Amino acid sequence: MNLNLFRRSFADKRTSLAFYAAGVILYSIFILLIWPSIRNSALSQIWNSYPENLKKAFGASINYASFDGFLTLEYLSNIWVIVMAVFSIGTGAASLAGEIEKGTMEVLLAQPISRRAVVVSRFLYYAAALLMLIAATLVPIAAGSPIVSGNISYPGLLAVGLLAFLFFAAIGSYTFMFSAMFNSRGMAVSVAAGVIIFSYALNLLAKFNDTVNRFNFLSLFNYFDPYRFLHGASIAWGDLAVLAGIIAACLAAAVIWFERRDIAV
Repeated sequence: MNLNLFRRSFADKRTSLAFYAAGVILYSIFILLIWPSIRNSALSQIWNSYPENLKKAFGASINYASFDGFLTLEYLSNIWVIVMAVFSIGTGAASLAGEIEKGTMEVLLAQPISRRAVVVSRFLYYAAALLMLIAATLVPIAAGSPIVSGNISYPGLLAVGLLAFLFFAAIGSYTFMFSAMFNSRGMAVSVAAGVIIFSYALNLLAKFNDTVNRFNFLSLFNYFDPYRFLHGASIAWGDLAVLAGIIAACLAAAVIWFERRDIAV
């Protein structure tokens, strides 16, 4: 790792990172503010009246009338995933392929810094920024839940934070791998986005088709169940191990590819 490059990454991205953090903080506050009206409404009965296939697609086992179920369905399993995946893919693609495309990578590598240090430093910046955004999401929920009479498990919230870090870091790691392979940021973004779309579609179809379900282990979303972690602080260590393995394998592949490739464009 190169400490100067790590610091420079934060300096260059501080504005966009601040906007992301402000966005997730505001949305977390918004979710807290609408909970009292949802808790006292008939929406939970409406949810229970939905067709079983529809509930299965979004999580049949989730209790919408509970605060953690509401958080999962309305935020943690959809909107938050989109926002954080966009951040992960955008950051990963810009870190290597984006610099190659702009022609600034050659200038960076002209400095006394190894290619491995470039990849590792940029990924560690991404990991640190990811932790900041996860904290910006979960801290307001933890602090505001008692105010809105939301029953939340704090160990469960910490467990969700761990799951989210590994899940989004897995997305970021394979994006870094594609970013090391391609000269175009757009190509890295397209392939990485294609993987996450395929992963989501596979996980969704697996809920309705037993044949497809046999291949659901190929989907990242098969290892992302925030309700299980939040509701009972039940940590699926096997799922976390798979995500950690993906991070290690993809980051290693990114380093190897980047060290061996021709940067000239």
